[in-house]
This record gives sequence, structure tokens and C-alpha cells, in this order.
Amino acid sequence: MGLTCTAGVPRAHLSEEHSRTLLSSVLPSMDLYCTVINDSSNDAIGTSLRVETTSHVLFRSITVVVALCGLVGNGVVIWLVRLSIKKNSFCIYNLSLAVADFMHLGLQIVFCVRQILRSFLQYCFHLSSIFMILRFFSYFTGLGIMTAISFQRCLSVLFPIWYRCHCPKHLSAIVSVFLWLLTFLVTILRGHACPQLSLRTTGFCSATVTITNVWILLLLSVMGTSSLLLFLRVRESTQLHLPRKLWLGILLTDLVFFLCGMPLSIIRFLVWEVGNQTLNDICILLSSINSAVNPAIYFFIGRQQPRAPLAGVSREPCVRRQSRGAAPAPPNRDGGPLTGGKCPSGSGDLPAGVTPPGQQEGAPPSQALAE
Repeated sequence: MGLTCTAGVPRAHLSEEHSRTLLSSVLPSMDLYCTVINDSSNDAIGTSLRVETTSHVLFRSITVVVALCGLVGNGVVIWLVRLSIKKNSFCIYNLSLAVADFMHLGLQIVFCVRQILRSFLQYCFHLSSIFMILRFFSYFTGLGIMTAISFQRCLSVLFPIWYRCHCPKHLSAIVSVFLWLLTFLVTILRGHACPQLSLRTTGFCSATVTITNVWILLLLSVMGTSSLLLFLRVRESTQLHLPRKLWLGILLTDLVFFLCGMPLSIIRFLVWEVGNQTLNDICILLSSINSAVNPAIYFFIGRQQPRAPLAGVSREPCVRRQSRGAAPAPPNRDGGPLTGGKCPSGSGDLPAGVTPPGQQEGAPPSQALAE
């Protein structure tokens, strides 16, 4: 059900404050796309509204440019991962994250173009509320996948031997499917309970909002804790010898999310409504930057991947068991004993930054996708 444009209502009978209050009571969690800008006889108020409209169009235009660049970058990531013959766990995560970011950026472009056209043409075209649901869905999914990547990457560095020998083979695929389904159910439930898919607020709305907020706080807490532990482990480690550029790139992904992606979580979900349109525009721009910058980080990491001295650390326990007369060690879960599969990074499921034997230094940028 689309929002009804109020362009046909005489502006003398519908003030901006009244229209905002009316629509915020009906759709409190959605942007006020079809409200009109009241032409006030007061010159000071009129000037303020014109300045606000100009800044609004400027932010939305920049968001469109950033989102277009992000669509290209995430499209390249999806294409490279699909072409890879061998996919390890981080390839699956990066593919899911790229798909979620691609969807999120595409929907951001649609909404931003709508806002720009409305500001210039004073015309608001209808969009089904399902587009808002899909935008929330893509954002929630990206948040969940980012958390899974941070947590699993932290495990691979803190417990490399256990992670190598006991981590389930298809864990990344299972987690990705679970996150997509769970996020879809939560988003649809909230859309039906709260006034997004319908104009009637149900009594279950407050409960779904609470569940959503708890879920977001849980994901942010897990991601923050994992990133902090990974940072401390890499800084204090004398065994992994991770290159400075590499571990900075690894942690940069999470840092960018906390700086650019988290503000949208706060103002859209943890806070029910935002009265400052400029703040809302800034958070949407930052969210688009967060979704667009991940491919750039992958290529930044992949420009130089020097060989790590402990590439065979996770092989050692299997060799010891075999020397004691035990059963032969199982092969690498990605198709061989640490030979660096066919995924763009070629690093299998090794701890982040550990280059497998046989991989040449100075790998091309596409090899960072699995990191």
C-alpha cells in the first residue's frame, strides 16, 4: 500500500507541522516522502525551509552517487565469488554480504531519487510499502552477516587449531541461510504488526519493536566484542606475524560499520522517530557508504598478501596424530590439506592473514574476498 500524496491538498489548509504529525502517527518508522513543504509568508521561515530543502537534495544526491559506486563494487564481488571453483567459509559470507549490500544500495537509490524528484518537481510518486520492508530486510541481513564474519574470524585467530580441525564444514552456509530466513521473518512480522504494511497499528507492535531492538543490540555487542578481541590478539601475537596493512584492513571493515552503519540502526530502530531531517539524511548517507566501502576494503587487502611463516600451524596436530599411529588426518575441509583452494583469496579457512603454502606474494586484489 503506497503513501497517499498530499500535493492536491491546498497548502493554506495543511501546514507542514500538521502534516508531519499526521503522517508520523500513521507511519512513525518511515520517511515522510509525500509531505508538502508549506510556503510560509514569514520570510525567515521560508528561507529556513529552502535551506533545509537544498541540504536535503544535496545529501540525497551524494547518496545516489555513493550507492551507484557501491552497486558496481558489490556486483564485481558477486561476480568474482560466483566464478570461483572452490568456495571457503569466508567466500560464502562475503557473497551473502555483497548480495545484501547490493539490495540495500539499490533500494536507497530508489528512495533518494524519489526525494530528489519530489523536491524539484513537487510531485511524489507512489511506492509500495514493501520497498521499505525490503530496505529494512537488507540492512538487517547485512548486520547479521557482518556479525557472523567478525565472530568466526575471531575464532579462527584465537583458536586456530580447534577451528581448523573441528569447525563444521558447511557452517558458513548454514549460518548465512539461517540469518536470511530469521531476518526475513522478523522484518515481515514487524511490518505487519507495526504500520508499515498496513495502516492499523496492532497491539503486538510494541513487542515486535522490543524484539527487534534486542536483536540489534545483541548483534552489535557480539560484533564489537569480537572485533576488540581480534584487535588485541593481533596486536599481542608474536606467532602469527600478521602484516600491519593486513590486520588494519581486517579490522577496518568492522570499524567502518560502527562509524557509518550503526547510526542508522540507532535512529531508525532504537529511536522511534527522528525530527531532524538533516540528521536522517546524514545517517542514510553513512549507511550507503558502509555498504559501498566493503569491496574497496577487499581490494585494499588483496593488493599485497605476503607469505605468513606459520601457514602450517593448523596442520601440526593432524601430523602428530598420524605419527602416533592414529588414523590419517582428515583432508582440508575445503578440498585439500591447506593448499589454498580456488576461492579468490586462496586462503581456505585459515586464520585471517595466514597465507597458505604455494600462494605467491603480491596476490591480485580479488584474492582478498575470502578474508
